[in-house]
Amino acid sequence: MATITDNDKFVLNAIFNPNYPLDFDQEPSTDSENEKQSLEIKKLEEEGVRLAEQNRLIEAVEYFSRAIALNPQNASAYNNRAQAYQLLSKTEEAMVDLSKAIDLSSNVKSNQKTLSLALTQRGILYRFLGDEKASLDDFTRAAELGSAFAKQQILLLNPYAAACNQMLSKMMKNMSCTS
Repeated sequence: MATITDNDKFVLNAIFNPNYPLDFDQEPSTDSENEKQSLEIKKLEEEGVRLAEQNRLIEAVEYFSRAIALNPQNASAYNNRAQAYQLLSKTEEAMVDLSKAIDLSSNVKSNQKTLSLALTQRGILYRFLGDEKASLDDFTRAAELGSAFAKQQILLLNPYAAACNQMLSKMMKNMSCTS
C-alpha cells in the first residue's frame, strides 16, 4: 500500500474542502508540527473525557469538536463525542459520529479498538431505536474484534438463547425454592 505524502494530503484537502483557502505558498507541515498537533489533539480528547466524567457534557462536546477540527480523520474523537451526545440524548448526532468513527477506523489496523467501541455503541443505539437487525450486525462485528460486551449482547438478541436463559433461570429459581 502506497504512503500518502504531505503534498498528497494537501491536494486531497484542496479537492474535498474547496471553500478553504489553498495557501499554495505554505510549506507542508513537518514531523515535529505533526507531533505537536497529535499532542494537542490528545490533550483535547483527555480534557473532553474528564469533562464528560464530571457531567459537563456540553463542554466535553466542545473539546471533542476542537480535536476533530484539528484532525477530521480522528476516529477516536468522533467516538468520544458520540458518547457525550448519547448522554445528552442527542441520538441523531451520536449516530452520525458513530458512523463516521466506524468509517474512519474500518480499514486501519491501529484503530481496531476504536472500531470495536464505536460498533458496540452504535449497536446499543440501534437497539434503543428498535432496529434489532442493525444492532445484531454491529454487535457481531464488534464481537469479532474481541468485545466481550458485544458477545453478551448477541446472546441476548438471539431468541433461542433468550428462551434457554429464561428456562435455566426458572429452573435455578425452582431449585433454590425447594432447597
